[in-house]
Amino acid sequence: MAQGQGRSSGQGVKMMYIRDYLCSQTSVEAGKGVSAKDISAFLASKGIKASVKTIYNDILRLQIDFDLPVEYDPHKHRYFITKPLFEPYELRLMVDGIQSSKFITQERAREITAKIAGLADVYTRAALNRQSYVTNRVRNMNDSVVKDADRIHQAIAEDSKIGFRYFHYSPNKDNPKKYCKNGTQYIVSPFALLWNNGNYYLYAYLSDKQEFRYFRVDRMERISLPLGEKRDGREAFKSKNITAQKAKVFDMYNGREFTVRMRFINRLADAVIDQFGKDVMMIPDDKNHFIVSVPVEISPPFFAWVATFGRAAKILSPEPVVDEMKKFIERVADMYKEEGKM
Repeated sequence: MAQGQGRSSGQGVKMMYIRDYLCSQTSVEAGKGVSAKDISAFLASKGIKASVKTIYNDILRLQIDFDLPVEYDPHKHRYFITKPLFEPYELRLMVDGIQSSKFITQERAREITAKIAGLADVYTRAALNRQSYVTNRVRNMNDSVVKDADRIHQAIAEDSKIGFRYFHYSPNKDNPKKYCKNGTQYIVSPFALLWNNGNYYLYAYLSDKQEFRYFRVDRMERISLPLGEKRDGREAFKSKNITAQKAKVFDMYNGREFTVRMRFINRLADAVIDQFGKDVMMIPDDKNHFIVSVPVEISPPFFAWVATFGRAAKILSPEPVVDEMKKFIERVADMYKEEGKM
């Protein structure tokens, strides 16, 4: 190696060390910075000699040539990174999202959290350790879900169908999984991946049924690579509003859609907004109640949601939905009578 190349390489390594040290050891939020002497001592621990004067020049180069957001506080005689790649609150959001996801195993959540923590300064990392809050959380045991989801994303990007096996859990210890379609593959056209209540769902079009359906990703097995067959249902998907679709579907149960008119006591405004979004129109009915009209895909989880509020919520129309609600309540009530059976 030529002498000039060696000097250039050594200088580049020194600049990388200084940058990484500043990013990991300074925090405006925590009020923690480093001095030129601190940086010099750190470089010495790496076998690199650097005077305070050269460090001033190196940091100036990092500011000008590499746009590193580092500033000097003349009162504290310290350098600070003023705009980290990710703000502490952004990293906390990422960690909370990972740790609250039911479809990610606890071990994989730890691994991803550790990687996210590596993006933070040392003062933020301790606040990112959320593992103690989820130690006893029931998690899906399929550790390949995160990687398998990449195949779905790939298929969507390539406008391609995919195949997989789908199952439901069974109380049978010898056969804990009950496979749909006798274990044969579903071939579907994938269009979107959605989070709902900590679970991950695929929204896909079934050509043979000519309908869209939700599939829990953690209950999908042997997800294929993109099959190379063009997706069906593209035109139908264009008419879908996924955000609105999620609001009108309860626990990802598909059903016949109705515009449902409901009356709620005022204290349930939060619950209505949580389910249907902040843009839902809540029309006052009297001083204690309001009325909403929302599109809903009718299903048992919807009726159960309404029943949760007891006499504080009531379906007003249309009549078929009111009748189904009555039948739902009657069936549950009958089951709890002395002679009732499930």
